[in-house]
Amino acid sequence: MTAPLPIAGPTAPRPAAQTATVTVLVARRHLAVPASKVAAVDLAVSAAPVPFAPPGYEGVVFSHGVAAAQIDLGARNGGRPGDGRWSLQLDHAAGPLSLRVEEVKTADGTMAEPASDPVLSIDPDDLLGGLAPCGQQPAQPGPDHMDRATEELDVLLVAGGGHRVAIPATLVDSVGRPDGLLTAHGIAPRQVVMLDGDLLPAHSLASWIGAGSPEDDSWALRLRTADGTIALTVAELFGLHSLPRRDLVAVDADGETSLWWRDDAGNRPIQVVHPGADGFLPIDRPAAREAVCTAVRPLPAPSSGHSHVAMAAGPVILAAPAAMVREVRGIPCPGDFHRSRRSGSIPAFDIDAAFGGTAGPAGCVVLKRDGRHPIALLTGRIEAVDGGFGWHAPPPLPHAMAVLAEAVRPAPGKPSDGKPVLECLVRPDAFRRPWRADPGDVVRTAMRASFAGWLSNW
Repeated sequence: MTAPLPIAGPTAPRPAAQTATVTVLVARRHLAVPASKVAAVDLAVSAAPVPFAPPGYEGVVFSHGVAAAQIDLGARNGGRPGDGRWSLQLDHAAGPLSLRVEEVKTADGTMAEPASDPVLSIDPDDLLGGLAPCGQQPAQPGPDHMDRATEELDVLLVAGGGHRVAIPATLVDSVGRPDGLLTAHGIAPRQVVMLDGDLLPAHSLASWIGAGSPEDDSWALRLRTADGTIALTVAELFGLHSLPRRDLVAVDADGETSLWWRDDAGNRPIQVVHPGADGFLPIDRPAAREAVCTAVRPLPAPSSGHSHVAMAAGPVILAAPAAMVREVRGIPCPGDFHRSRRSGSIPAFDIDAAFGGTAGPAGCVVLKRDGRHPIALLTGRIEAVDGGFGWHAPPPLPHAMAVLAEAVRPAPGKPSDGKPVLECLVRPDAFRRPWRADPGDVVRTAMRASFAGWLSNW
């Protein structure tokens, strides 16, 4: 065999000058790689694929005790992916790189004649386009700025009959001064009010509460209810307030549920009400179900001694330390998912679908998050694994994966398709606001698209 054997260490190509290069053949073209960057030449092996990778980024390989990002120079330069037989291993400031090429020309080697294209110079820095930047990462926002849209309930505080109540702001179309209460005569006399030029059925908060007189009402709220648009007259208006959902308390009494918030200023409870044509509607409370579900087999509970819980996520496996796992359950029933958030519910995402998988969810892993509500990840496969051995520092990765992976290693066993699988140790702060898509953040956009709904009673 005339092709060069794997070389490394003292036998690796040594530059004769600062501009010395190693010439390789890629897609019938010569490419020049700085020899000072080449650490070894080896036979190319298949890489574990990684989602969200830029063109030519084949995946991650493990060689010479390190994890390296493998870039297929043939595919990057118009050739057929996987044609290269050789791998140039480069040391780079961002981490180890493996370049898949067709042929390598060393000092005493020969190379097939390429097409009459000009010789190109490849700068390793250019190969990292689209990958996560090396060095210090930008500071992440603190928990106080997270999930504002979902962690607070905006309400309009009003009073009537000497009592304050809170009405969800999403029900209020407008607020104004009424042109007095009018009486509509018919089978039963009914009150109407003129508001913004419209005549609307009128209801007094004081009358509903059973104290005070509607004559004291000086404001009218135009409300959208299940019975249509109505006007609610109140005596006092205190403006919009954002109530932290964690401070809301649901109270069950006589088969109905009422929602309360303790006013910090007055230190008195205020009820959150949903008005209807006939009074306050009861808060819809999800039906109770079993508090504990059977874990997906063959996974025992994390407390049984396993150090990690592994979840399928497209072509990779995400391994979460057992300390991050609150519980593992079977796939929730469709009725367990709700479109709108309810007290105590948590967001659920199909992590396998978010990363390009097609298996469909088979189980659910609920992860803890410091200072924030937990998050439920639906996945096609869940396994208990032991960590502590074989982890490598992550190589240059696409940004979407770099924010998730604290370390990487090859997954044990051989998959049915023969391609290696990358196992990623989940960073403790990996899932920040996954339902909020920030511009340019691929992983949050993918997670938002895989949002399955709110899980209640978990």
